[in-house]
Amino acid sequence: MDISHKAYNRVDVITVSGRLAAETKDALNDKINQIFEENRHRIVLDLENLEYISSPGLRVLIEARKKAREWKFSELERGDVRIANLPQRIREVFDLTGFTPLFQIYDDLVEAVGSF
Repeated sequence: MDISHKAYNRVDVITVSGRLAAETKDALNDKINQIFEENRHRIVLDLENLEYISSPGLRVLIEARKKAREWKFSELERGDVRIANLPQRIREVFDLTGFTPLFQIYDDLVEAVGSF
């Protein structure tokens, strides 16, 4: 699995490619926690090149969303984890596991970043 990170003014974009499985999940979890430690709680995960996701990988995503949403910038504005470019095969996993309604999912990275 490869992870890249780009910080913008209001949002961080993490691009994940390859396989997000039990043996690789810690790298993504560590990157997300590093961003949270910098007091940044708006994250877009660009999953365009994600080939596979396992249950432990899904757990990293849902835990990140939970932590991000606990952070409130104001009464109307809070942290979140949003997803861009979800491949069809990964979308099917999201559908089967009930994750689809839990995340805001965008077909375009620019749209996902702009949603914050």
